[in-house]
Amino acid sequence: MYKINDIVVYKRDVCKVIGKHRSDFTGEQCYILVPYNQQDGSVKMQVPVSNKGGHLRDLITEHEIDELIASAPFLEELENKPANMKSQYAALMKGDDIMDLIRIIKTSYGRNRARLEQHKKLASIDDEYLQRAEKYLYDEIGVSLGMSYEDAKAYFEQEVEKAAKS
Repeated sequence: MYKINDIVVYKRDVCKVIGKHRSDFTGEQCYILVPYNQQDGSVKMQVPVSNKGGHLRDLITEHEIDELIASAPFLEELENKPANMKSQYAALMKGDDIMDLIRIIKTSYGRNRARLEQHKKLASIDDEYLQRAEKYLYDEIGVSLGMSYEDAKAYFEQEVEKAAKS
């Protein structure tokens, strides 16, 4: 069970638990969450304490970030089938596994690099999902390590590059 002021991840968003109450609709006990970077209270979410959907989880730890960094260079990209890239990306975005975000980022970078080498413009679908995956990944890493989004991105990319060389 989470307590007030705990930082959690709901679906892909880093949130702060600001309270609990019983839902008027279901009668279930619910957490009240606000997005971590928008704590003005303008956006609030109710999530059942029972977490039936399984979309509520703990914030990534420093140890788990180290494990992600170590495994990222060996993570396979998605199958390059232009006709269904959007469905592959969308399916991974619906899940809760943070490793899926890295697969999207790695695949998008690879596909964009190949397109640039062929003097083609970047595919908008790759760019769209790359930006979304980076936002979720680096927001969570940043909050966990007490860094800004930009610093978290630079740190993660630098550490993955080091891991790939060793």
